[in-house]
Amino acid sequence: MSRFPRFPLLFLLACLLSPSRGRGEDFPDEKGTIPIAAWDVVPHQILSAPFTAGVVAFHEESVSVRFTVHVAGGELEELARTVQAPTWNPRTKVWEYVYEVDPSRIPDGPFELRAVCTPGGKGNRIVALPPLPLYANAKGTLTPGRTVYADSAKGSDANPGTRERPLQSLAAAVQAVGDGGVIRLQPGEYSSHQLRGGRKRAHWTLITPADGVKRTEVQIGGGRPGTDKLLFRNVAFFGDVKEGKYSCILVGEQSSTVVWLDNCEIRNRHGRWSGYVTVFGNRYSAYITGGFCTEMQRAPGALLMRNYRIVKISEDVFTDSKVAINCVVDGVDAGDTGGHADFHQSYIRDKALFNHGIILYNCTGVNCKAQGFFGHNLKDSAFVNCLFVKTPNNPLLSQYSGKLDHVLFLHLTLPNQSWLWRGDLKSRNCHMINCLLPGMNISEREGADLSGITIDHNHFIDPKRAMGENTTLGKAMFADPPANNYHLLPGSPAGGTGRLLPTVPADCTGTAWNTARPSRGACGVQGK
Repeated sequence: MSRFPRFPLLFLLACLLSPSRGRGEDFPDEKGTIPIAAWDVVPHQILSAPFTAGVVAFHEESVSVRFTVHVAGGELEELARTVQAPTWNPRTKVWEYVYEVDPSRIPDGPFELRAVCTPGGKGNRIVALPPLPLYANAKGTLTPGRTVYADSAKGSDANPGTRERPLQSLAAAVQAVGDGGVIRLQPGEYSSHQLRGGRKRAHWTLITPADGVKRTEVQIGGGRPGTDKLLFRNVAFFGDVKEGKYSCILVGEQSSTVVWLDNCEIRNRHGRWSGYVTVFGNRYSAYITGGFCTEMQRAPGALLMRNYRIVKISEDVFTDSKVAINCVVDGVDAGDTGGHADFHQSYIRDKALFNHGIILYNCTGVNCKAQGFFGHNLKDSAFVNCLFVKTPNNPLLSQYSGKLDHVLFLHLTLPNQSWLWRGDLKSRNCHMINCLLPGMNISEREGADLSGITIDHNHFIDPKRAMGENTTLGKAMFADPPANNYHLLPGSPAGGTGRLLPTVPADCTGTAWNTARPSRGACGVQGK
């Protein structure tokens, strides 16, 4: 079996171009810690009505987030707001730091939403997120692009692209619609190759089925679009790969183009073990909201992936994504491919570097013939409210080696996979709190330095393999494991005995914790 798989270029780019990448021979000379934070917003959107923007942010103490709005003339000071705690965002279905953007109070045109995250505790450091580019359009003065129609069966690229006289190809539609606009597709198969719409578009071009057309009726094959800011909504992508070492459905342009898949489905028609098929290649910068993929070699790698389902894949689940929120995987099995499957792998080939800035929040994996959490040389990353269930008779462990610098493991549930600290592990400012595990071990043969890891308020099913302070022990009393219900039954020793973490106000299902008695693990007490 191959220990380490090949990595899509988007993931390598995130590692190599990270602005806070550090050398791994020694920990960077930094005092205190920063919030581990990211935007939960797709950029470049046009806002005509109030819009709830969100930031996910985690820290071992607490976080406050100050939002400001900036236009060409400077900051709009009257719109500044400081948010002290996460609240429920109905738009994203996420507990996060929420700011309501009112475009009627912003001049029509481009603006930036900025966020500065301040941690609690003494000696810690603030972090400013990259400015989020958006457009205000409350007065309706922005009218990018137009609406065109395409019909792969009955259209012609010589037509004007009206409903009555549609174009035939997606390429002709992209070129005709201009910067922004809407392309409506009739049932049929379309190619995404060489759409040639330009790499300097300011606005998203929406590609979606025509009225009354179902998602499964619009089938889009793989290709290299060569076009910036394509927004595919409610369409189906397919790979048609029977064999081969590596294949991508959508190929980018060395990070110079971005794509957004909203409520789309993706599959390889020949199954997850036929060819090495992944979704994005050549450093395609991607955003994914809703939808699902299935029968793929690997799950897609995205800068932001939210409310997404991954079904029946062969290898890594969240390894190639920077931020994954409210995502579910059901079924991971490498079969006879020789692949190495992980729920999340933070492995980086150059051991002198740190991978960093990874967030998995409210992510669940069931029926996984895979390792859970695995890797080394990881920095400023957070795994929060994650449930991972491996298949029976699977000997794989969750394990870390190398250097861990400010990594948070908060409210994890691993009901049947133990945790191993291995090898040349060195740690600083790391925290494992409110987790629920079968057991935890240190590799006696290799040794590991846990002096920089706070292991506190965790529950261990096997009392002989418990570690840390303020532990609870024994059967977890899960509600219904055969149905993948890992809520705790009343009376569980892990129920209501956890430590309150201000940046994690709810469990993985969105149910708020009892602030006086939060539970251990990702799922709270059934019915409470």
